[in-house]
Amino acid sequence: MPCRLPARMKGLFFLGGIVFFSSVLAQENTSSAPMSNFPTEVAPTEKSAVEAMTGLNDYDSGYGTGKFYSLRGIEVMDFGVLQAEAVRQARFGFSGNYGDLSLTHTLSPDYYTIVSAGSGESLLFPDWRVDLSGYRKFGDQRQYVAGLGTYYAKGNDPGRSDKGLILSGIYYAKELMLEGGLRANVADPGAAFGPSEYVAATFGSDEQRAIIVRAERARETYQVLTTGTEKVDFISHTVSMQWRQRITRDSLLIMGLGYYTNPSYAGASIDIGWRWSFR
Repeated sequence: MPCRLPARMKGLFFLGGIVFFSSVLAQENTSSAPMSNFPTEVAPTEKSAVEAMTGLNDYDSGYGTGKFYSLRGIEVMDFGVLQAEAVRQARFGFSGNYGDLSLTHTLSPDYYTIVSAGSGESLLFPDWRVDLSGYRKFGDQRQYVAGLGTYYAKGNDPGRSDKGLILSGIYYAKELMLEGGLRANVADPGAAFGPSEYVAATFGSDEQRAIIVRAERARETYQVLTTGTEKVDFISHTVSMQWRQRITRDSLLIMGLGYYTNPSYAGASIDIGWRWSFR
């Protein structure tokens, strides 16, 4: 869709942030035990990080291949967690760049917010997009989190836009995070309604090893294909898995696999990246 990342890419960039927010927002529930080749003392918490990713897509039905590159910087500050990301993507004969800046801010021990703004070029990305989400923690150890978010994206294609609401729930346990969510998206022109649902699980943490699995079902309304933006009306499914392995105290290897399918075509993906931690 021109005003959102394609279904597979949404999943991957979302996955890239799951473990980080797991460690920042619920540090009491993640393990800080060092790996056997680490120093015996517990590694200090990340103060900042840089994460670089690249990946390839292979589509059937004559749609060829696609590729993407991304670079993300993360800084933990007194007023919150600041993230900046730059993405370049090519698929279906189009290519473009997108940049995004987001801030996670703690209002109190029970509440926090995430606000982000981004801008891109080409039909693959929105001209500009803004997101705002609020979260409430529950439970004796604040292990349950409920979230409500809204967004608006204006497309680079004339007349195109997306807006919607996202309802999400998170559960933290030792070495485990479970998340599920519902998205209600309205795409113009035509006020086409395209809801989606997702579930995700994170096993482990970035301090040692994390395995993340995610599945999404979406009703799609607009897509960017080889002929440009087209209105569609079908159900798509996306599944993905990411492995994040701490190699040294300050470096992390990231590898991922994904599969996307709809009634018109299917695509498989492979991704690799590296994270540098600064403590």
